[in-house]
Amino acid sequence: MTNSRPAAAPVRIVLVADPGVASEIAQGLADELPQLLRRRVRADVDWQVTARTAPLVADEQLEVSSVTDVVRPFLPEGDWEVGVFLTDLPRRAGLEPVSVEVSPADGIALVSLPALGSWRMRQRARRVVADVVGMLTREHADLAPSPEEAGRLEASGPGEDGRERFIVPGLRGHLRLVTGMVRANRPWRLFTTLSRALAGVFATAAFGLVNTSAWIISSGMDAGRLIGSSVASLTALTTWIIIDHELWERPHDSLSRPFSRLYNTVTCVTITFGVLSLYVVLFLTLFGVSQLTLPPSAFGKEIGHKATVHDYAALAWFVSSMGMVGGAFGSGLEDDGTVRNAAYGERQRQRWQKLREEKKVREKQEGET
Repeated sequence: MTNSRPAAAPVRIVLVADPGVASEIAQGLADELPQLLRRRVRADVDWQVTARTAPLVADEQLEVSSVTDVVRPFLPEGDWEVGVFLTDLPRRAGLEPVSVEVSPADGIALVSLPALGSWRMRQRARRVVADVVGMLTREHADLAPSPEEAGRLEASGPGEDGRERFIVPGLRGHLRLVTGMVRANRPWRLFTTLSRALAGVFATAAFGLVNTSAWIISSGMDAGRLIGSSVASLTALTTWIIIDHELWERPHDSLSRPFSRLYNTVTCVTITFGVLSLYVVLFLTLFGVSQLTLPPSAFGKEIGHKATVHDYAALAWFVSSMGMVGGAFGSGLEDDGTVRNAAYGERQRQRWQKLREEKKVREKQEGET
């Protein structure tokens, strides 16, 4: 395979992506990339882009010299000049997040989406992939992803045939990595998968909404107590989900302490975001239902004064907190796979398991020969 091409020669690009957010981005890029490449790289080239989905299995600390060996098996045979893999797997050089790894001699690149951050991830990925393709086709020798998008270029070691790695150093890089991993989790979808937890939440909330004791208690609570009840209930449901479904990562042979901390941070943020989304939806629902179903005269009689919007909001707030505690019991009935698929660590455990199984198969085959 060669990257030297005459003018106007077609350039076939294949984008391979992990399932989920990475695949969605790749599918969008397949339509947008040709026009972007004509504008940013070379206008007289027929850029042909296809996209496919396959889960990447690789060690996070994989050396850049081994990227080709990992990515190539996922690429189709013989019908491409440039191959770019988009992964939601975090990549590291030591402890520094890695955003892009490029092997110009092989026409292959690996883009780690989490290192691009959660803010404008699609736009950043689009520009990074376009610049990476420019590097791989050598149409512009000086074309490389900007520091704002991909981070700092790390000098390649000797004997790596021009392979390059871009890292995002410092606190900025770690924040981008964590937020990017949370974005890849799509935490806003979490509460829709917890059907039994939802049943517990709404059953408890419905009971509280028509309970006169809840009316009286909520009317006597100030903002500080209402906030405290919210924090306590959100913490209880988040903690229960993580513990009951064994989402907490512990260091082991294939997962060092820094990576377990990273996974746990991402899992906590993801579950918290999903639980908070459920809380907001529940509060808005109860606030609307309470005003439609609770007559102000009956409500006011129980609380000892004329019912106001503040009273209805306080009731919805207090009952929402009660409902989240009921949801903790419901989440315990949820299928483990449903909850674990919403957490980042589970996807990585599946990849690690596949990696170990493939290693055992290779060792067995070598032993037989």
